[in-house]
Amino acid sequence: MEFPKGKDLNISLIICTKDRPGDLKILLDSIQGQNEKPFQLIIVDGSDNPVEDVVNTFRDQLKIEYYPLRPPGLTRQRNFGICKLNPEVDWVGFLDDDLELCEGCLSDLRYFIQSHNSLGGVGLKIKNQPNPKKSFLREIFLIDKFPGGVVTISGAAAPIRPYDESLEVEWLYGGATFWKKEVLDNYSFDEWYSGVGYCEDLDFSYRVSRHYKLMVSANSECFHHDKEIRLEKMKPMGEWSVVAWWYFARIKNNFNPILILWSILSISMANLFSSIIKGSRGRWNYFLGTIGGVLKILFGKVQNSKGFQK
Repeated sequence: MEFPKGKDLNISLIICTKDRPGDLKILLDSIQGQNEKPFQLIIVDGSDNPVEDVVNTFRDQLKIEYYPLRPPGLTRQRNFGICKLNPEVDWVGFLDDDLELCEGCLSDLRYFIQSHNSLGGVGLKIKNQPNPKKSFLREIFLIDKFPGGVVTISGAAAPIRPYDESLEVEWLYGGATFWKKEVLDNYSFDEWYSGVGYCEDLDFSYRVSRHYKLMVSANSECFHHDKEIRLEKMKPMGEWSVVAWWYFARIKNNFNPILILWSILSISMANLFSSIIKGSRGRWNYFLGTIGGVLKILFGKVQNSKGFQK
């Protein structure tokens, strides 16, 4: 592939990991197999059992800087990684430890960035990302707006679908995203989103989108090897999803509270009906969690909430 002429881009990667050595190995294998290697690779490890042994197997092929960080927290680990960036870096990618980059992903990304000079952020195309069809009900509930990638009037993140064409968006997934270094000089991740985050990517990218153009690159591809949430974790996840949504939409961005609650209660009822019709214990637990989150909203306990850990 012939790239546009001009200054080469120094692209660094920050990987925040916790207790997933097998997934991390798959990701590092895919980075090692790229025809274009990162300028700098930072791994911030919040694991209970550090994964440095996995990292060490790649040190000969990749320029890895490894940092353990306790206590863990996705936004805390990302901000720590930003502090370790080489001053000569131009763009920075944040990759979840359960990603796998497709062949040529980083070179395709560089081509895309150099072809769109006004960009502040770029998301990778997640090939196995769910691709929900246009739904009248989802739009009535204000949780989607086709074709996606926007923030609805209730502060919900309309899904970013895996299109074959690049798309300008208002928000980006946090773990498959690259940012112009200038953006990271002016914005940081809100560490209120503790644990695995949830809505932390929406919060960060939406703030940036008010001043910079964001796009998803259709040719820069990866896979996300997401794991099913354990049954006992569904209730705390449901609660945290509601609390984090309210914190982003109402406390930080002043979206209409009635519309936010309309969307939250719509999702709660959908999980309730699904649990009854399909006999899903997981959906029932998630429903109970969302009701707990609504109670925290009503009693003003959102800002004192603690994050969710998978």
